[in-house]
Amino acid sequence: MTLTAYGPLCTEVYEITKPIGQDYPDIPYYIKHLSSIGRRILEAMVGTGRLLIPLLEAGINIEGIDTSPDMLAACRKHCTDRNLNPVLHQGCVENLDISGRYNAIAVSFGSFMLLEKRTAAVAALQAFARHLEPQGRIFIDLELPIEDFKTENLVKQRSPINCLDGSTILLQFTSRIDWLNQLNTTVIRYEKWKEGKLVATELQNVPLHWFGRDEFIMCLRENGYKDIILCANYTDGLEPTSYKDTLCFSAVLA
Repeated sequence: MTLTAYGPLCTEVYEITKPIGQDYPDIPYYIKHLSSIGRRILEAMVGTGRLLIPLLEAGINIEGIDTSPDMLAACRKHCTDRNLNPVLHQGCVENLDISGRYNAIAVSFGSFMLLEKRTAAVAALQAFARHLEPQGRIFIDLELPIEDFKTENLVKQRSPINCLDGSTILLQFTSRIDWLNQLNTTVIRYEKWKEGKLVATELQNVPLHWFGRDEFIMCLRENGYKDIILCANYTDGLEPTSYKDTLCFSAVLA
């Protein structure tokens, strides 16, 4: 079985566990900040449109990009169902190549950590800089995968996920940590069962490459950004105080 990034079963589980229209902490934060910026904005690693759609509904001129055709197909369907017609691109953020420039680029919910190598993260920051207007702003949210640190090399099971078609998806996780390169890699096995029969399987490789707070600030400065602002948990002015906090960075192109 071939390892995939975000295939059909992963997308189906994502749709069930992170549905469109729920209350997510990043949505009001991004509506507030991106509404004030206006003009042309890009959500990188857009997924199924969990954040993109409420931003569009708030009147923000936002486009999306993702590597996964399955995720993008789900995003397009959700947009069509809501009479939305955003510009969506397929591609890798570290090799971003879109005509024109943006006034802001956002990567939410820790998705930036899915760039497996430090070189890829740096390449993405440099690609963002090439695609930003002068004084354009980036927004990137990071976390520490603490829970995975505690269960390295253990096989974990998740409660069965019930699908709308009457099938059930079972998930099994195994993680390993490369401490030297600050990388947690999880392999997820998906099994979809219906009427007692295995109807589909999928293996997903999920890298989470973490940064320390000051380390990422330095990385932003080294790659052409200034006026860096950091808050915790999508709350302006709230300083991070715990390793459990979501670190919300924003910075301006120097």
